[in-house]
Amino acid sequence: MIIGVVGQIAVGKGVLVEYLVKKFGFLSFSLSSIVHEELKKRKIKKFDRQILQNIGNDLRKKYGDDVLAKRAIKNLKSQISDPKNFIIEGIRNPSEISYIKSLSNSFIIGIKAKKDLRFKRLLERSKPWDPKTWNDFLKVDRRDLGKGEDKSGQNVGKCLAYCDYVLTNNKDKKDFEKKIEKLIRKIFNQNT
Repeated sequence: MIIGVVGQIAVGKGVLVEYLVKKFGFLSFSLSSIVHEELKKRKIKKFDRQILQNIGNDLRKKYGDDVLAKRAIKNLKSQISDPKNFIIEGIRNPSEISYIKSLSNSFIIGIKAKKDLRFKRLLERSKPWDPKTWNDFLKVDRRDLGKGEDKSGQNVGKCLAYCDYVLTNNKDKKDFEKKIEKLIRKIFNQNT
């Protein structure tokens, strides 16, 4: 089974991935790791979220809008000869969804959460490249949704419309994990 995960910044994608890895033994891969590899190739040491978005967009324009998803699947298959269940986190372009959905036994899960709660989580996790102010967060968030982006750009807004399932994460981690558990059991039951 392949599960793709879509969601805006600080919505809880990592919580979903961590839960599936620990509880169900999924193998995971984040599309942002491909972008981070590209940073190293380009010898970019200092970067922020905007630079990460730019590089992801550049890769899509150069190699096709589904390049990150294709590289993720290739990477996962190289790690294990017969992968059973894996999860791809950080989908931001509809072509990445189309590619994943073209593979057998695949599903896309979207996650939504309130903007103010996501900003609070963002500040708590404190990744060096994350925005630090509300205005910078709004700027990154709008771009992530697809505002001002071309077809090779970020478009989480459109991606959420193509999800097979959408979870909300507006409470605490325990509540969200209950929702994840319920959904994954439902998916497993439908596919056995």
